[in-house]
Amino acid sequence: MSDARGRRSTVGAETPARLREGVKALASTGTSVLLVKERHSDGDVFWTLPGGGLRAGESRIEGLQRELREELGCDIVATDRATTMVYAHHSQDVVSLYHTFQCLLLSEVTPARSHGILECRWVSPTDLPPATLPQVRTAVHSVLGGPSEQSTH
Repeated sequence: MSDARGRRSTVGAETPARLREGVKALASTGTSVLLVKERHSDGDVFWTLPGGGLRAGESRIEGLQRELREELGCDIVATDRATTMVYAHHSQDVVSLYHTFQCLLLSEVTPARSHGILECRWVSPTDLPPATLPQVRTAVHSVLGGPSEQSTH
């Protein structure tokens, strides 16, 4: 398994990793997709889809709506289940299984720094920022089209 930056993961090699279920929003305009900029525990920044972990007893759609309100101060409607992504968190011995949903935004977005969102940006699926997580590239390209994963390196 590879981590978010494509490095070989050792999660589970020494200690069992905890599995965390989460949700991500793939919001698009047809020509652009919404990405958020966050920071790894080592300080490196990365671009990903908005969303996060589910709380106990929370449905995937409820969690997605809550996460988008917390991270971007906006309301959404989930339209379709898009794909699933796996993300290994090295600093926490956690592996996240993210269920990604295509979404429509019902209001403007405002990044919440208090939730670790440094910036948000609408970008073309064919011109994702260099620090976009490989899993996000794959999800965006599989749903919205764009270059293959090999051509992004």
